[in-house]
Amino acid sequence: MNNRRRMIHSAAEIVIGAVLLITVRLMDGDSIWLGMGGALIAVGAVQLFLGLRYRMDAEYRERTDTEAADERNQFIRSRAWVWASTGFVLIGGVMTIVFQILGRQELSTLCGTGVSLLVLLYWLSYLVLKKKY
Repeated sequence: MNNRRRMIHSAAEIVIGAVLLITVRLMDGDSIWLGMGGALIAVGAVQLFLGLRYRMDAEYRERTDTEAADERNQFIRSRAWVWASTGFVLIGGVMTIVFQILGRQELSTLCGTGVSLLVLLYWLSYLVLKKKY
């Protein structure tokens, strides 16, 4: 995504977060939406700041572009996703069993569904990438 689109995306996050905060305050809504609105504002603000820095600071832009294109960093990011997804599947599988033993079927189903969706997403990605490469 280019820098201009990224900055528009960040501004949209800030606006959506502000709308969530205002709506929750006016309607006396659930605090989870309050936290989500605040998080969207924070993430949008940080991304907007980084986008402005990327646009204004040539040295930062060059360093960022180099790091993004570096094969070593791409490999590390790829391996980190493998580790994170493997950990998610293992933890989700264990929690599915634990919640089932504790009699919390709804949480067990939620964990099992999350693991199943991730495995399905992996399988579909594998099929697409297998045809591509």
